[in-house]
Amino acid sequence: MKTNLFKSIAIAAILVGSTACGSAPASFVGSLTDALDDSAWESSAWISAPDAQVVTGTIYDGTRSADGASWFVATVKNGGKVASAKWMTTGLGVYELYLNGQVVGEEILKPGFTHYEKTKRSFTYDVTDAINPASGAENVLAVQVTPGWWADKIITPAGHEGMIGKKVAFRGVLELTYADGSKELFGTDTENWKAGIAGPVKHAAIFDGEDYDARELPGYACTDRLGVPEINNEFNGEILPTCGAEIYLRKDIALKPVKAYVWKDVEGATEDAYGKVVISREYAAGEPMTIAPGETLVVDFGQNAAAVPSFVFNAKEGTVLTCLPSELLNDGNGAKSRGMDGPEGSCHRLNLRIPQTGMILNYTFAESKKPVAFTPTCTFFGYRLVSITATDEVTIDSIESIPVTSISKGIETGTITTGNELVNRLISNTVWGQRSNYLSVTTDCPQRNERLGWTADTQVFTETGSFFANTSSFFHKWMRDMRDTQTELGGFPGVAPQAQYGADPTSMMRLGWADAGIIVPWTIWKQFGDTGIVDENWESMDLFMNHINDNKYDHIALSAENGNYQWADWLSYEPLESCSGSAFGHDKKGKWGPLPEAIEYWNYLSASYWVIDAGMMRDMAAATGRDAARYQAMVDNAKAYIRERFFNANGEFKTAILNTMQTPALFALKNNIFEGEAKEAMIARLRENFAQHGNCLQTGFLGTSILMGTLTDNGMVDIAYELLFQRKNPSWLYSVDNGATTIWERWNSYMIENGMGPRGMNSFNHYAYGCVCEWIWETAAGISSDPAAPGFKHIIMKPVPDKRLGTMDAEYKSAAGVIKSSWKYEGDKWIWNFTIPEGATATVTLPGETESKDYEAGSYTVEM
Repeated sequence: MKTNLFKSIAIAAILVGSTACGSAPASFVGSLTDALDDSAWESSAWISAPDAQVVTGTIYDGTRSADGASWFVATVKNGGKVASAKWMTTGLGVYELYLNGQVVGEEILKPGFTHYEKTKRSFTYDVTDAINPASGAENVLAVQVTPGWWADKIITPAGHEGMIGKKVAFRGVLELTYADGSKELFGTDTENWKAGIAGPVKHAAIFDGEDYDARELPGYACTDRLGVPEINNEFNGEILPTCGAEIYLRKDIALKPVKAYVWKDVEGATEDAYGKVVISREYAAGEPMTIAPGETLVVDFGQNAAAVPSFVFNAKEGTVLTCLPSELLNDGNGAKSRGMDGPEGSCHRLNLRIPQTGMILNYTFAESKKPVAFTPTCTFFGYRLVSITATDEVTIDSIESIPVTSISKGIETGTITTGNELVNRLISNTVWGQRSNYLSVTTDCPQRNERLGWTADTQVFTETGSFFANTSSFFHKWMRDMRDTQTELGGFPGVAPQAQYGADPTSMMRLGWADAGIIVPWTIWKQFGDTGIVDENWESMDLFMNHINDNKYDHIALSAENGNYQWADWLSYEPLESCSGSAFGHDKKGKWGPLPEAIEYWNYLSASYWVIDAGMMRDMAAATGRDAARYQAMVDNAKAYIRERFFNANGEFKTAILNTMQTPALFALKNNIFEGEAKEAMIARLRENFAQHGNCLQTGFLGTSILMGTLTDNGMVDIAYELLFQRKNPSWLYSVDNGATTIWERWNSYMIENGMGPRGMNSFNHYAYGCVCEWIWETAAGISSDPAAPGFKHIIMKPVPDKRLGTMDAEYKSAAGVIKSSWKYEGDKWIWNFTIPEGATATVTLPGETESKDYEAGSYTVEM
């Protein structure tokens, strides 16, 4: 095999005016394919632009990445007639590929979010369709790289000197296969490539947004501004082929405006309130919009999403349009007491945390007699609305919000619809929350300066998400992020991959978060029959289990790793909640720290996860021919420890305050800690607790994840349905009644009577509480996988209907085939139609019955 087929840079004039970076193309060339052999990397090097800026000084929240986009360009001359061409690529920073001026690949924001030190993902494209194959023909390779996920605040802790990543870089190998079967490789180097800061993207980063100047030519069309690249030695980790969690623009579900208006003046302002905007004009759907200096155009897309705005517009050369994303409008006459940051009718941005320096899109117009199209592709935002201003008159022919997600159309698997519109809205909110937050990693939220792979958010939603999409490959990728971030002792992090916070040495072994390292592989195995994820992670999981088994997952024993802090049942309404500070106080010596009863609560919760984790390891061991008995013994030991350490003989907690709470009882019931009278007494206390709270849940992230299933399994499905239909705060439908289009971070992120929740941490697109849809799938629709025959080869069908739902229509493209469950009422008669796919079986239990019946594949109707 020969290498290095180069020709000095001579970009043909026809490339000028081709698709420019930062503007999503109407089409692309190339298709994702298998990576070349690893040995091909030996013919390449990491290269950077010599004139790329480097951020220096102390980093703080709001520090922006370096200006400029790095471009890398080279020309390849064919050594014969080309039969096929493959381009293997990776980057330090977000990169876009071009071949002969055409965008390569539909995947965006490559290479995605991984551990900055240990792993980078490669993307290999078959570009045979785009290359000029003639012998002696020349083809131009070009790449733009911006700082995202590398020379970027998202991976850099506050207080760090400079960004973790200094300069962005690119590495790639083009393989040409000729008609005679011979091959040649063309890799990045400093002799045959040119590099420099160029192009229309003047600034871009994950938090910052994007500044785009359309007057500038793309780097491949201004190579006179490029120089000799320099070798970049910053990354010494492993380059692995992409295996899931690629990111796409979902144009098939693009959102159009549902409302648009212009305001300039404000009325009713006082010392305590910003007043209310005076709307000067409104625009109907599809109507061109204009915006003049001093005016603000507000566009409402009707749906919160991780997305980018896509424009068709025009203005005089040099006009600058600024687009600011927002999740909600200010209201209540802009009352400051309601947490508002501007007049009623204007876009609220304080909850983004860095609204002055981040989440900003600027576009500078070039001269054009016709409207131009623009879609940013170097960042993403989380928003429902945009606020648009301009330095001169702009005409917007059209604007859409295009979702950005790793949930591509091709992997969506499940749809579920009821006869209750409020519940349908809740389901829709959950789906949109997943689309928004399954974005390379399981981000907690897509809008503010966070967007991290929080591990508890991940584990509480994994099963729910597996019904709406085939997430198996996504989690193969994410579990590599977990392994990369695991400590040598076995501790799993609060955030994966390593990022600006949440995975530092004292943010490990936080209960409910660290356990994602076990819960996620078990869930993916159970839902998809995927033993590969078990085998890939077994050593890592076993190390973690040995670690918690050695010290009984004790908070104090692990304090060097957990920083003497637990998130625990985060954002619950119960005592000892960490975010509110109720778990902390001063001891007798005046030292601030966790209360003794909080430590006892944390130890109980961690021991509960010890039981759960060990049971999951037992299941996975049995499925893969490993020692399941060891883990069954661990389950038994952990349960015995819980009974002895935390409970009296009658089933009451020794720490009295825990008897007044919902979450502790739920974990005891889920883990079958007691039987007989002690269990019945606990159920009675739990029923009384819900009654005392007006049939409202009080649980946070952890308790809510097990709430509905545990109630159902313990004879309290009536309470579960009351919670589903509850509309008071806290409840799922409270947010729906308050206008939510995605799941909120807090039960009270917004209150129509009081306004905004705490703005320092208040997301309106935070998917974790959408885990209620797991119960809707498994109990209301009656479709559950069986760990004894994973991947829905055997289905547990135990529907529990409620007339308040009206009807149920669920269809799931499982690993075993399409499963259907549809029921309705005709008077008092319940009619259920269900389908079991070929090759699968099901155990069916009808409502109100305890006896079950086995069914083979087929479609059936039951009337009761």
